[in-house]
Amino acid sequence: MYNVEKYVRDCLDSLLAQTLKNFEVIVVDDCSTDSSPAILQSYAEKFGGRLKLAHMKKNTGSAGFPRNKGIEFSRGEYIFNMDSDDFVTPTALEELYAQAKKFDADVVHCEKFYVVPDEFSYHSEFRKHLKPWNYLTGEKVLITEPLVWENNFEERIKFFGQRKLIWNMCNQLVRRDFIVNNEIQFCDITAEDMLFTICELCSAKRYVLLPNVIYYYRQNEGSITHAKKTLPEFLSRKVKALKTVIRYIEEFLSDREFFSRRPDLKYILFDMFINELLNGVMEIYMQVPAPALDAFLQKEFSDGNHKALTTLLFSMVNSYRLQLIGAHQRISQLENEIKSLKAAKK
Repeated sequence: MYNVEKYVRDCLDSLLAQTLKNFEVIVVDDCSTDSSPAILQSYAEKFGGRLKLAHMKKNTGSAGFPRNKGIEFSRGEYIFNMDSDDFVTPTALEELYAQAKKFDADVVHCEKFYVVPDEFSYHSEFRKHLKPWNYLTGEKVLITEPLVWENNFEERIKFFGQRKLIWNMCNQLVRRDFIVNNEIQFCDITAEDMLFTICELCSAKRYVLLPNVIYYYRQNEGSITHAKKTLPEFLSRKVKALKTVIRYIEEFLSDREFFSRRPDLKYILFDMFINELLNGVMEIYMQVPAPALDAFLQKEFSDGNHKALTTLLFSMVNSYRLQLIGAHQRISQLENEIKSLKAAKK
């Protein structure tokens, strides 16, 4: 939670409305400067001792470390992550828990969620007509009943690599002992939940994908995800995430024999993460001259251990850059042709 005084009541009210009651709520405050902590305290009695508030010592600016603290404080059998400006359906926890127990799953993972524009988030009638959404596949239906993956890592990773599986933690219920025993932690990086999901995919004995839709994601322009950053900050954060992911995945998979025999699957994960980091940001890279971008990457990877990665990243960025330049040139050409036709008609 960070400065969500406008939204946190909706989040808490949706938890109070749950049909399943046997759960605790842990809110980790990332040094809010507004009235969010006071609002939390006002809800304490409503939860009858089930609401706990933890504080970070200093603002982290991301969700990773606060999520780790929440897991550390938790005592439940399963863990469900929520962003403090979102809300869930009344039967969300009951549905997820029932499926987790039915399949004895380490992870149950919903395929889709609802996207709610901020300006319509309080309109109950608007929410009734929302269609389930997956930002990787749109409204396309992939499954209509639970899909159970039991120790079949290749199928999971290829499914993930085909961009059929969203990685938001708010769409998952995860067994707490599974997280602790496999030493899975959130990192302080961009897309920290994607890395966490990768570790789950590579270690869960039984992983269940559900067609259930239980989560309302609010498009809040003031959230951490949408926070504006300078170009150097933006590039540094992306590269930091890339280096962290490479090191973390290498270490996480180092003692798993299956992946030592199948390095191709490991590189599917790397490729997926690189593409996610670069996705939608090429317009920003267009602002950076190619020599400056090359110098920046060389500096960031100056330890010499990632020369191949540096080359790959630069090539991918430059490829996108050339695609965009070609697209812009074609648009300009079409605009000139339209102008010429209009002039000819006159």
